[in-house]
Amino acid sequence: MKEETKNLNKSRSRLSINLSLLAICFTLVTFIIAINPTLLKENIFLSIQLTVAIPLLITSIFARSKLGYSTKKLKAWNEYGYVTFMLAYGFLINTIGILLSTLVSLNIGMVFFGVNILSVVGYSYMEVLEDGAKISSRIKKDLLFILILLIGGILPSL
Repeated sequence: MKEETKNLNKSRSRLSINLSLLAICFTLVTFIIAINPTLLKENIFLSIQLTVAIPLLITSIFARSKLGYSTKKLKAWNEYGYVTFMLAYGFLINTIGILLSTLVSLNIGMVFFGVNILSVVGYSYMEVLEDGAKISSRIKKDLLFILILLIGGILPSL
């Protein structure tokens, strides 16, 4: 497969994921405002992370769209898109976890965070089995994601 075709497919796939997550963010904002808007006023971690996730996802969408066509800075655009995606995704997971911890129970919120962490580690395990050279990259990515969840979601939920 030609490199350009591979980049185009990668770009389309990532754009689709980002657009879906953006729709989830807007749905959550609408849901919270309709059901209990005081949650946004009372929980600064919830409101900031949900608010910041939206522009980060949009930025990631723009950066990832660059992968669909030839650019001289393909690696830089890919990394920028990844960082903005990872922050936005982590903030979205934190928002949902905080909502679960607040509206349902702390235990359910912690189960949600735990399953997310285990899922990421499982994904990385499978990726390293496929290509052992990715182990260093996966460890860095997983530690970043877990740190985002710990600082922005788990600790504020406790």
